[in-house]
Amino acid sequence: MNEKEIKTAFDRDGFLICKGLFSSEEMQSLLQDIKNSQRRYGQDDLTKGSMTFKSSVFYHSPTIQQFVSQQKIVDLLKVLIGPDIWVRWDQAVAKGPNSDTFPWHQDNNYSKLKDPHYQFWVALTESNANNGGLLLQPGSHKQNLPYRYDGYEVVYDGVPSNPTLITAEPGDVVIFSSFTLHSTTPNITQNTRWAYVIEYMSLDHYDPYVEPPYFVVARNGKSSPEFVHSYRGKNNPISRLKYYISDFKQPQKILSKLAQSKS
Repeated sequence: MNEKEIKTAFDRDGFLICKGLFSSEEMQSLLQDIKNSQRRYGQDDLTKGSMTFKSSVFYHSPTIQQFVSQQKIVDLLKVLIGPDIWVRWDQAVAKGPNSDTFPWHQDNNYSKLKDPHYQFWVALTESNANNGGLLLQPGSHKQNLPYRYDGYEVVYDGVPSNPTLITAEPGDVVIFSSFTLHSTTPNITQNTRWAYVIEYMSLDHYDPYVEPPYFVVARNGKSSPEFVHSYRGKNNPISRLKYYISDFKQPQKILSKLAQSKS
């Protein structure tokens, strides 16, 4: 697909399927790196039964940093995000035997961000309807949808109309908007399904919930991996202001947040 076709498909559906982007050997190596990696933070609250989550694994792993910042990925993402990109978060998900459905949701209802981030979902193992396959609702990225809380889960308060099931082999990739409604099926097999999700964001967009250092992966459309203590979106008062509008009646709270964002 050329750049125009990529943009058209993504604008229409809210996701893009990239078959065979990586080899099965690359995925075996990446999966081992993930299993050996150290979390930046503690246990993930969403882990339940045989469905386990391991997030922020790239911070302490040079090999994973190299993977998430490679030019092949940048070349795809810069068409959608722009030339300057950072990684706000990552997460490896293992759906073991008998793991349940993960409910329909939009990721911005978890992240609480005002701007989109871009989910780079990598199949580390085979993924299908029987072992925890990914489901996406085309076109759902165009609006904020109603939701409710169920424990730690943020669940779409509705019923998807025509979801798309992604059948993937190791090395296949799905890029989708953080506003795209998605879910995963139960795993009724005896094998574990693994996927790795990297969340990319424009350097123009601010995330007040991630602590420094921040991992920049691209500048001017070229792979330029480095950890930094600030970035363009964080230094932009307009980017920060949208998170404080609800606090206008609490000026001390606004000043405190602005001071923290400059640190």
